[in-house]
Amino acid sequence: MSTPANAQIIPDSSLPNNASIRIEENIITIDGGTQVGNNLFQSFQEFSILTGNSIHFNNALDVHNIITRITGGSISNIDGLISANGTANLFLINPSGIVFGQNARLDIGGSFLATTGSAIEFADGSIFSATEPQAPLLTVDIPIGLRIGTNSGDIHVLGTGEGLTSPSVGTSPIIRNSDTTGLSLKPENTLALVGGNVNLRGSSLTVEGGRIEIGSVGSGLVNLNPVSKEWTLSYEGASSFRDVQLSERALVDTSGDGGGSIVIQANNIYLTDGSSVLIQNQNLPSGSISIKASESLQLSGVSPNDGRFITLLRAESLGTENGANINIFTKNLILEEGANLGTRNYSVANGGNLNIDASESIELSRFSSFNRFFTSSIVTSTLNAGNAGDIKISTGSVLAQDGGLISSLTRANGNGGLVTIDARNSINLSNSAELTSLGQEFINYIPSYIASQTFNAGNAGSLTINTSNLIVGHKATINTSSTGSGSAGSLAIKATDLEVSGIVSSAVVVADNNTQQGLGSPINATGNEGELTIDAERLRITGGLISVRNLGTDNGGTIRINADSISLERQGSIAASTSSGEGGNLFLESQDLQLRNSTITATAGSNGSGGNIIINTDTFVALERSEITANAFEGRGGNIQINAQGFFLSPDSQVTASSERGVDGTVQINAPQIDFTKAAIVPPAVNTPSVVNTCAAQSGGESGELIILSETIPQTSDNFLTSLSGWEDNQEATEQAEDLSVDKTAQKFVEAQGWKTNDDGTISFTTMPNNVVAYSSLNEPPCVNSQQFQQTEEETDLDNKNTLQ
Repeated sequence: MSTPANAQIIPDSSLPNNASIRIEENIITIDGGTQVGNNLFQSFQEFSILTGNSIHFNNALDVHNIITRITGGSISNIDGLISANGTANLFLINPSGIVFGQNARLDIGGSFLATTGSAIEFADGSIFSATEPQAPLLTVDIPIGLRIGTNSGDIHVLGTGEGLTSPSVGTSPIIRNSDTTGLSLKPENTLALVGGNVNLRGSSLTVEGGRIEIGSVGSGLVNLNPVSKEWTLSYEGASSFRDVQLSERALVDTSGDGGGSIVIQANNIYLTDGSSVLIQNQNLPSGSISIKASESLQLSGVSPNDGRFITLLRAESLGTENGANINIFTKNLILEEGANLGTRNYSVANGGNLNIDASESIELSRFSSFNRFFTSSIVTSTLNAGNAGDIKISTGSVLAQDGGLISSLTRANGNGGLVTIDARNSINLSNSAELTSLGQEFINYIPSYIASQTFNAGNAGSLTINTSNLIVGHKATINTSSTGSGSAGSLAIKATDLEVSGIVSSAVVVADNNTQQGLGSPINATGNEGELTIDAERLRITGGLISVRNLGTDNGGTIRINADSISLERQGSIAASTSSGEGGNLFLESQDLQLRNSTITATAGSNGSGGNIIINTDTFVALERSEITANAFEGRGGNIQINAQGFFLSPDSQVTASSERGVDGTVQINAPQIDFTKAAIVPPAVNTPSVVNTCAAQSGGESGELIILSETIPQTSDNFLTSLSGWEDNQEATEQAEDLSVDKTAQKFVEAQGWKTNDDGTISFTTMPNNVVAYSSLNEPPCVNSQQFQQTEEETDLDNKNTLQ
């Protein structure tokens, strides 16, 4: 018969028993073919389905595999329904290309594999070829491979872009369209598209709890492996690959009670325009998402008309079983214009892990043009009692800019995941995403950052970074943080060169109103910050901050830095601070430590005591109004210990361990060579009960202790070594301050109880204390210029060369 429908289905005569067709209105029934064992072979010169028509394979129920080839050299255009009897698998082979239109549907009981390969191979070595169809040797064995030629055609799947009805917003999971159009199979089967380029434009591929395989192969052999009801594909025999593209809100989805598996393999893989690769599982174990792109994987953009749907590659856990893992293997991974890659957990089970192996680079850049809060991101998160998945990244370099971010976070009782980044060349965080409005130049910004965060009772995971060159640019951030009762994770950085113009921190902060409402953070933050560890050859802080902060109720954390060279410039800072708890601790190990207009601080607020600062270095230099402080408000001042071969402090720089209202702390400097010419060291360089004949005493809290162990202490006549404390009236001290010890190698320690001015203008330390007059002036009168110190009452001299005798 020759009808418009019939003209689209033309059997050839290459088989022992060829197919025949029957047409009833818009339904075409295919009978016959050659059955060998459980395999039914069909061969057609042309095979297309017009819009609204249907093709039904009328196979026997004992058929397991319907193997169909198209030999005529024309593309198959399928815009109708394909159905078959029973649970048979359907293989469709057309080397010239296959196009599935918006109305293409599948109604088969088994798996479906469409390929533009040239032939299918069987376990006994037999080949069923679409390019060499003469006298095939048919077999009862199962298919084991697909031969892909160098001129294999493309596969296109078209749709309307309606696979999802609601995007992932705030704390809600993605909502899928239950009436999704496109290619779909019964649960737990395999839907595979293998050929040249594979393009999904607004289309949906869905198999509930099953498996979806997309392979774009330039040439070679693709292996087929039957597993239960599914087929898995492997590409070890492929010699080259081509490209896969998902656009215009295309969807690839194996969600179900037990989430299935998705595998995409190609040279380049592009997800654009709000397209999605998705697995959601509930009460059964899930499979995984595996993406293998020999050149690049690129995710970009949002849905083109309304911007509501971001481009994403996501696994979500909704029930009692762990979520799917995502495994990425590529040379270059690119996320831009608000795209998202990650796992999310809404259940009591754990979220899936995210493993990325990008041999050359990872780039996250450019926020969405529709909504600048949609920044390009790699994230695992939990919103329930289960834990968030871990993030493990191995790459050559990472670039995050314009608000690009990598993070694991918890918004509930579950813990955040571990974040581990190994970048053998570099990590560069720069260029925050600025949020603007008409008439205003700037109102806010979203920093580019790498983080591990908790907003509730769960603990944040640890964050580990290993790289050669790490740059934390202006407004960029690397941090572990808590705004709830959970603890911030530890932060460990190992780098050859580390440059900080932004912030590197572990912090507990109080959430603002928006965070409390949007993420459910408590009003008060009660968690602990984590320990921050840096191991580098060269550390340079230029206007940046390395810190542990606790703005909640708990104690401060610890910073440990081990670097050959440490440089702080332009108000750079290393800080440990608290709002009310005990101050944090700083441990710095280096060969060379230099500060220029910068600070190293361990400060406590409220009742907490100041922290501890211990510095071990060959050379210590503090210039241009630099400060090393371990201060407190009502608690005791902290402790500062500096061990150096050379100690150099400029006149406008200072070292302090003071308390506004409590007891001052201790400063201990151990150095063979000390030069604090005209500099201030507070608390006292001479911490005696009172040295007040020529300089005013100051009190309020109690003075602390200064210990200087040195071979040389260069001085000038207007140096001042002072004990500063508080605001109270300047009465006679009722508590004795600690002793001053000045040590020279092979010399005895010296204790000074007072001093006096001699007739010749020289000053002598004495063993007798001076008296302090109650309510004496709070203003400090000028100190007497001392040109020479003499030995008095068995004390050791400082000669006119300012060297210890």
